[in-house]
Amino acid sequence: MPRWGKPYRDRRNWKEYNEELVIRGKFFFDLDFADQWDSELNAMNKGKRGSPYLFPESFMQFMMIWHQYLDYRGLEGMTRSLVNLGIIPYYGDYTTIWYRIHHMMPDLDISGMQYAELGTDGTGLKTNNAGSYRITKYGDPDARRESILSLS
Repeated sequence: MPRWGKPYRDRRNWKEYNEELVIRGKFFFDLDFADQWDSELNAMNKGKRGSPYLFPESFMQFMMIWHQYLDYRGLEGMTRSLVNLGIIPYYGDYTTIWYRIHHMMPDLDISGMQYAELGTDGTGLKTNNAGSYRITKYGDPDARRESILSLS
């Protein structure tokens, strides 16, 4: 099919692109934490003082990924569904999920990668519903602050 008077040759690798999309889906719904639930909890609680952890770190990382799209009560509903399906043994309340995610420091190891791309969306994805009334009544105090990061 000619484009602008020149023949067009499609050089895209559709097989590779399709595989990238499949891997992206696996990233968003990776249930590997369920296989190592007990062993990871035993390792985390070994020598710990105070109340033991009830949820492994890998499960909280899974919750952190989904927190982009769901609020904490939505995450609690998601964990209840995972319990009903028999994937995890029990669920916690949203405050437990909040506390663990809030105090978690994300780690990113790029030492084995040839290149890394990082991008953020500066359009203002809303991740929670807190303070809607205050913002409606008094205005948003952070409305003047904008931060957009793009690293290639």
